[in-house]
Amino acid sequence: MHSIPLLAAALFGAPVPTTGFATEPLPSVRQGDAAPGAADPGDTRLEAAWRSLEAAVRAEVIERFRQEVAWNETFQNALLRFVLDGQERDPGLWPPREPAPFFDPSTHAPRQPTPRRPLKADSERVRKQVERFFFRVPPRRLRSAWSYSYATRGLIREADVNDPERHFTNGLRGFPPDLDLAEALVERALDDGSQREVLTAFGHAYTDRLGALFPGLTLYDAWASGGEMEMPDVDCLGIVHTVLDDWTSWKAPVPASRHEKLYDTIGALFSDARRHRGLRHALARSYLCGATVLRDGYQPSLAAFHALWEDTSSTPATLAERLPPAEDWEEFLADWAKRVSDEPERLAAGRRRQAALSEDGQAVRRTLVRILRETGALD
Repeated sequence: MHSIPLLAAALFGAPVPTTGFATEPLPSVRQGDAAPGAADPGDTRLEAAWRSLEAAVRAEVIERFRQEVAWNETFQNALLRFVLDGQERDPGLWPPREPAPFFDPSTHAPRQPTPRRPLKADSERVRKQVERFFFRVPPRRLRSAWSYSYATRGLIREADVNDPERHFTNGLRGFPPDLDLAEALVERALDDGSQREVLTAFGHAYTDRLGALFPGLTLYDAWASGGEMEMPDVDCLGIVHTVLDDWTSWKAPVPASRHEKLYDTIGALFSDARRHRGLRHALARSYLCGATVLRDGYQPSLAAFHALWEDTSSTPATLAERLPPAEDWEEFLADWAKRVSDEPERLAAGRRRQAALSEDGQAVRRTLVRILRETGALD
């Protein structure tokens, strides 16, 4: 069991995170500012007005907001209806988030049977590890209740989908109800399952060499972090055993002379899996939001991704057919970058799509502000 510095993401062929991430739709309007073309009271007054309402009234406001924002004749709403109308399963049937499984030492490292013991999710050790693994990941302003699982190829409920507080916060930030659901459904439509086995393995819980299990953190998070991590033999061998069905090349305890080959083998698996998942995740975020934040270094490609959506008539099934296998990832991105560079009208179309979605986000906020004003809470 060893503590190793994770090689730079570039060594695995994955995008390297950059700084200077753009904001998501509709930056918050602080008190004293005015939204373009409207007398927007600003977040401070709006949040105070919201807090002044009784719980029952808040629920009524959100129900009215949900109904009325859907009446907006916007491009974003057209996309939302297209995706949500195509659902093949009642959203209420998708399961909630469950703790990630862990690799059993008795199976994968029987000569090192260190038991796995979960830490408390709110402990200082877990908090610091989350910070270390996610310091490169730009935070989202969207409070999403949904995510897509590349292991199950289904959706996961991350929060109460009917929480009025979440809907209010999202509405102020320009996100309509069910945008998070539609985004997860788009990501699902873009995934062909070709990296399912590898991503299932990397979806196991992150543990350290003493057996501490960190709730909410996975091996994927560790390898994607670009930081230092511990890789106990049980986790390394668990990946090799389950993905490659190789039970003979390495056995715990793995001698130091065999580390490099083992880590290179796992790194190659992760590189392809990250290329697959990262690209589809970034494209899904770009589907409904004009100025979203993208992780894994895709931010400079945001306008080009909107151009790609425009080129496929904003149809997930059409784009899914064009997306490359992991080994062709670099060629695919380079080819599309060249096309939008050589044909400026493609990039212009993407920017128009961005602008339309950003304006639609402002319309979402204006709808919520109007409804809140009509309660009298802003008087």
